[in-house]
Amino acid sequence: MTHVQVHVGPHGRIVIPAEFRKELNMEPGATLVAYVADGNRLVLEDHRAHVARLRGAWRHLVPTGRDPLAELDAERAAEVQLDDAELLGDEAVLDEAHALLARGGRSEAGQ
Repeated sequence: MTHVQVHVGPHGRIVIPAEFRKELNMEPGATLVAYVADGNRLVLEDHRAHVARLRGAWRHLVPTGRDPLAELDAERAAEVQLDDAELLGDEAVLDEAHALLARGGRSEAGQ
């Protein structure tokens, strides 16, 4: 591992040395995630690698066969349906929307 001193310039800017950019295949305009680790280390990580690492770290929390984003979208759609039904006084649609919300946004086919 190569160690190189870098200096903090005006407005807190640093220049990533060319050898590091080359080793990381970093092109101008690349998106990095910056965070402090261990209380005193500044870490710069490729955005895609950062997202992939976090997805892997949290994967165990999502049950197999479930799509939390689709469920959230369905739940939001049910809430809109419920609001519309309340405004129109449509009891059948109200019952359907309440049932969908009770299932956490999942359709009966998705259970």
